[in-house]
Amino acid sequence: MSAPRLLLSLAALPLLIASAIPAGAQGLTKVNVVLNFAADGGAGGFYHALERGYFRELGLDVSIEPSKGSADAITRAASQSADIGIGDISTLAEFTSRRPEIAPKAVFILHNRSPQSVVALRSSGITKLTDLHGRILGQGPADAPSRMFPAVASLAGLDMKRIEVRQFSPQLRDTMLITKQVDAVTGFDSTVLFNLKANGVALEDATVIYYADNGLDVYGNAFLANPAFLQAKPDAVRAFVRAAARGWRDAIADPKAAMVSLGKHNTLAKLDIEGERLAWLGSHQIVTPATREDGIGTYDRDRLAQNIAQVGKAFGLTRVPEVSEIYDDRFLPPRDERMPIP
Repeated sequence: MSAPRLLLSLAALPLLIASAIPAGAQGLTKVNVVLNFAADGGAGGFYHALERGYFRELGLDVSIEPSKGSADAITRAASQSADIGIGDISTLAEFTSRRPEIAPKAVFILHNRSPQSVVALRSSGITKLTDLHGRILGQGPADAPSRMFPAVASLAGLDMKRIEVRQFSPQLRDTMLITKQVDAVTGFDSTVLFNLKANGVALEDATVIYYADNGLDVYGNAFLANPAFLQAKPDAVRAFVRAAARGWRDAIADPKAAMVSLGKHNTLAKLDIEGERLAWLGSHQIVTPATREDGIGTYDRDRLAQNIAQVGKAFGLTRVPEVSEIYDDRFLPPRDERMPIP
């Protein structure tokens, strides 16, 4: 090849490389997100933000992965294998008390009321926590309700020695309840109830006992940033929170549209059931009197401090984290961007 032609080829090389990168991906900040569980209606707002281009509009290239539960998501964020984890505030408080130097930090509280609960079939006769004495309780290995059950049991005066606890994968846990191989399970109400419904069990045939009604009235899932990412790319964290909050706001207002987004990432999902799951989560845990007044993601510092103290007491933590170790409120979008759509 002649020298002029070689120079021309070298000059064109950057353009060739750029053209090999997908259009729109150039210059975007990659953000890896790990959910607190599966790609279902409970994560609908994130997929809706992704498919509507809200993340990309704010300069982010977001990927979303499922996990085994809040404890798994928190551990992955803490180990920096994920930039953002979706996890439970109470589980975060326990983790932070043990490993404050690597603990993620909450930057947006999604669930104003926790969906943590014990769910039983109405035919079991279980209507309160003490009814679990002498019964078999099924749990997942790493989800927030399983991690926090000893805490609510302590607050409610249960004798754990009188309860047989069996652990299963999340996929098997609710099947074990349906087939009556366990008497009750711990889980998010929206997760268990609509898994039961997908298998032919009517909502009215199940009993839900909320942790919030038994001494553990805590905030639920939050967006958790790993500390290295938070320090290095605060603008990316701010953009993620803003776009995700918009996605959730839209998804709650129109669950059917959000299911179109979810269906592109989970082709096996029963979208009618997942839409009901999303609507339930929106009306029971995300849109509450507090968030109707001040917007999705609003929080009360005193309530959060009380939550952390409750977790500390229930687990007998030797060190109870400060609110500032758990939550960073610098990333909350303006109120008008967070108000539920009527």
